[in-house]
Amino acid sequence: MSDKTYVNRKWLNGDKSASTGSIVAFYGETSYGETIEDAVFLEISDCHCKVHLHKLKIDTISDFINKLKIVAKVINDFILFLEKIGDE
Repeated sequence: MSDKTYVNRKWLNGDKSASTGSIVAFYGETSYGETIEDAVFLEISDCHCKVHLHKLKIDTISDFINKLKIVAKVINDFILFLEKIGDE
């Protein structure tokens, strides 16, 4: 893996919320004991549930990007639908 690292963490809820929703995007090296491994993942969590999408060793970066693009499209389409129906 290259010497580049990317970390982006955001809270998903407002300051007054008791919920612990967050999103984390990571690209870089991680260490597990004596072993240093590459890590590429997107993690979305909200209270008691978590989704962790990660690049498998058999995947290329392009494979993982395609996976993220599919997720982004589904989320964006859902947002557009919800905006369309509003607060009925």
